[in-house]
Amino acid sequence: MKFLILFLLISEAFSFSHERELKTKADSFATGVFRTQRNHPWPFPLLSIGHNMQSFQNYGSSPYWHDGLDIRSVVDQPIYASAGGKVVNIENYSPGNNLYWEVAILDDEGFVWKYHHVDRSTIPPEIFKALKLGTKINSGTFIGKVVRWPVSTFGEVYHHLHLLVVAKDGLYTNPFLMMEPLPDTTSPVIKKIGLAKNHRPVSGNEIRGTHSLFVEASDLTLHDKFLLPPYKISYRLDGNDEIVVWEFVHLPSGKNDEDFINDFYLEGTCGNYDCRKFFFNLNFTKENPRRTMSLPKGPHSIEVMVEDIVGNKTSDLFEWKVL
Repeated sequence: MKFLILFLLISEAFSFSHERELKTKADSFATGVFRTQRNHPWPFPLLSIGHNMQSFQNYGSSPYWHDGLDIRSVVDQPIYASAGGKVVNIENYSPGNNLYWEVAILDDEGFVWKYHHVDRSTIPPEIFKALKLGTKINSGTFIGKVVRWPVSTFGEVYHHLHLLVVAKDGLYTNPFLMMEPLPDTTSPVIKKIGLAKNHRPVSGNEIRGTHSLFVEASDLTLHDKFLLPPYKISYRLDGNDEIVVWEFVHLPSGKNDEDFINDFYLEGTCGNYDCRKFFFNLNFTKENPRRTMSLPKGPHSIEVMVEDIVGNKTSDLFEWKVL
């Protein structure tokens, strides 16, 4: 069992590294530009969301953004195309590993829908024929079954479809914004707000000199264990206007799933089969990813707000003193 888990960890790390190298193969077809919420049907009745696009991933290699949604399923779950369109790719994007097959569909708006972890043996001949002939399939067409995932995490077998949506210029778009909203009534949780130095959280509420701030927060979607990063993080410093750290329509990294990952998340963050903990850098900007603050001596306060994709919100206040 230990060998199997080690093998999967290595495979996971390799597959996503390899996937980055292959992005242009299907992604180059994308011409869509996201402007407003879509309401496509889910590819099957999901159990829960295992990861979202902003999830921090580290399986022993360099950390990276998850890029899409892990839609958890029952064993041998049939997958139905959420959006119709032209089949533009069927590929084993981690050659030799049957866990990593992709079916990619270009919809009529120019978005590429990438369905990952499809069981190759269940992809119908009609889907291969559509790829060969360049013909379209309809929404709701059966494209294969979810491959049987051989590893459990947090006490549950992790059968799942990894769904990614690609827009113009290879820009990954939040799949949640393409789908019918889920019946999610659970608000995100703020566990801690605090001070940081040298990109590390520090204890206490007094500090000298330049510093930054962090929030430890998480969300759940139809589950009680699979912690997720919130959709939107913002704050008000000393009662001033709201500043949005990031809202995950797209990733700060654009189409590269390593850019900014070690700037947006502070040291101590983890994301793998055994650990999920998220420390967010509240001072993050794309222009100055690890900027620090040099505030006047005396008391200060920050109100931090976190929000999920359907609008459930949580806020909390932290006060500190610059010495």
